[in-house]
Amino acid sequence: MKRILIDLNKLSNLNCGLGQVAFNFGKAICQTPTNLDISFLLPKEYMCQFGKDVTYYTSKTIKKVKNTFDIWHCIHQEPVILPDDNTKLLLTIHDLNFLEEKNKRKAKKRIQKLQKLVNRTDRIAFISEFSQKVALENLTYPKEKTSVIYNGVVTNTENDKPLIKSNKFFFSIGVFKEKKNFHVLIPVMKYYPDYKLIIAGDRKGSYFKKLQKIIKEENVENQILFPGIISEKEKTWYYKNCDAFLFPSLYEGFGLPIIEAMQNGAPVITSNKSSLPEIGGGFSFIFNSFDETEIRKQINNGILKHKNDSEFIKMSMQFSLQYSWNKNIENYISIYKFL
Repeated sequence: MKRILIDLNKLSNLNCGLGQVAFNFGKAICQTPTNLDISFLLPKEYMCQFGKDVTYYTSKTIKKVKNTFDIWHCIHQEPVILPDDNTKLLLTIHDLNFLEEKNKRKAKKRIQKLQKLVNRTDRIAFISEFSQKVALENLTYPKEKTSVIYNGVVTNTENDKPLIKSNKFFFSIGVFKEKKNFHVLIPVMKYYPDYKLIIAGDRKGSYFKKLQKIIKEENVENQILFPGIISEKEKTWYYKNCDAFLFPSLYEGFGLPIIEAMQNGAPVITSNKSSLPEIGGGFSFIFNSFDETEIRKQINNGILKHKNDSEFIKMSMQFSLQYSWNKNIENYISIYKFL
């Protein structure tokens, strides 16, 4: 029986995308019959989180046994611990966003570091065709040793109405960083005086201050609401009740929120950047520039389509269900058995 070690150390930040991937991957693989000996590497506070059928290690306890596994799976591209070269390594690469976010010198250093890891890797999985394309343009690695395995998306049905009250609103969510591009939405709100824009996420850092400044300049203080970090149930309520989900992000390896929004029947209005058109699969409404007129056009198109075409909503929701953790795990198990 093959011994598989899966690095879930990104559980240390459960509110970020990689933290959610780690949590849902661990949960899903424990619910899937595998005929494999599965172990997890994770933060101490998550010991026994996923039941008794797997073995748990922390960064301290793994050291004595790290070379006893047949396959070591890093489900993210920034592992802190690696086994020796005789253990097969499977690496999941989510994105190379740093190529756009960092200056050339820092981006070059990151590429060099990642190339060293890739040289050590026996197989690479990417979370989108876009991520695969960008990586293979910037890294040296044979394409035939790669796979595209889309992330799963959890379908939440339970929802709680949050304290923030608004009958007509647009919704968005994400970390408050420049790459999320929330600021392009703020000037658009003056054309929707009866609407609120609710942007959920941790209200920290310089980008949040930038948003506040733009809100004041545009004189839409009463229209923009920041509820902070919200629960899964609250998030589901926002998806289900918003008039449109707006996601103007610049850099996404996958774009989890657009699928969550689709699963809950919301019109998805998003940018044409990175993986977003691919993941939306023709069921999102894409603005091709950040011009106010173009963004308004796609918001209006999305709202009108969802208002008048129930079949489109049904097809959109059905499409979104293909991003399942069961399918994700099945694809990885196939690689485990092949390596």
